[in-house]
Amino acid sequence: MGFLAWLEATGLAEWVRSSTAGYPSMIALHALGMAIMVGLSLLLDLRILGWFAGIPLQALQRFFGLAWVGFGVTFLSGSALFSAQATSYIVDWVFMTKMTLVVLGAITAGILQPAVAKAGPGGVSGGTKAIAGIAIVFWVVAIIMGRLTAYL
Repeated sequence: MGFLAWLEATGLAEWVRSSTAGYPSMIALHALGMAIMVGLSLLLDLRILGWFAGIPLQALQRFFGLAWVGFGVTFLSGSALFSAQATSYIVDWVFMTKMTLVVLGAITAGILQPAVAKAGPGGVSGGTKAIAGIAIVFWVVAIIMGRLTAYL
């Protein structure tokens, strides 16, 4: 716990914890980044599952870069938020479940990105569709667990 205690003592952690701008700005950036990453991921996942069939899968490829920028914003703002209460978050099962699901969601996005690039006129394989369905569950439950972190 030495590293986590050190992290909580940093100027960033103090700013997030104590200033009138720290927490609100980091939580706003976190929400914005999450909306971009998860929103675009859910759109892609639903398209893979057959929704929005009028949109070619390859047309969604241009949004991958933006989705990863959203993930980066979420990661950086989330790291700042974590720094403010690192020692309590690391032992919080709700938070750790959220983090596990975020990692799994990012992995599924990384798997689906090349699958979309290779998709032919017949669409994607059943395995790719299964990954898209699982990804939806990962992202939705991660968001729910993130909200519960503030209350449980």
